[in-house]
Amino acid sequence: MNPLRNRPRQRGFLIIAAVFLVVVLAGLVAYLMSVSTTSQAASAADLNSARAYQAARTGVEWAVYQILRDPAGGTFRSACTPGTVTRDQTYGGQLAGFTATVTCTGVGPLTEGGSTTLYVYKIVANACNEPTGSACPNATTTSSTYVDRELSVTLTN
Repeated sequence: MNPLRNRPRQRGFLIIAAVFLVVVLAGLVAYLMSVSTTSQAASAADLNSARAYQAARTGVEWAVYQILRDPAGGTFRSACTPGTVTRDQTYGGQLAGFTATVTCTGVGPLTEGGSTTLYVYKIVANACNEPTGSACPNATTTSSTYVDRELSVTLTN
């Protein structure tokens, strides 16, 4: 009589390896999903940061134009010479949803060299995607998608 024939056959030992493989693959998929979500959030934040910078730059360039090139002098320039004026600007197109608060502070007239009259202007533009009221920056937001940028320029005319 052969002793190997009478022994019961062992079955199911590969199920342990299969369960282990499924658990490892599920963990890998969960990790990759987490990395993908984090990468997408970082990419969106980077895009919003660039858009906020462009909105602030647009506000500064608008104010510089109002002071240096507006032939009629304009209300913005006259309110800033001397004094302080603030204007909130909203944008469309690629900057839709962003607001820039442009502040101009002017000092002058100053006399240089005994005969030259100068005015000094400090322009500050704060741009954000979630203004408080209609002004930036928003110091009370708790949003994880909030972004703001500030640019300043000083010019003499």
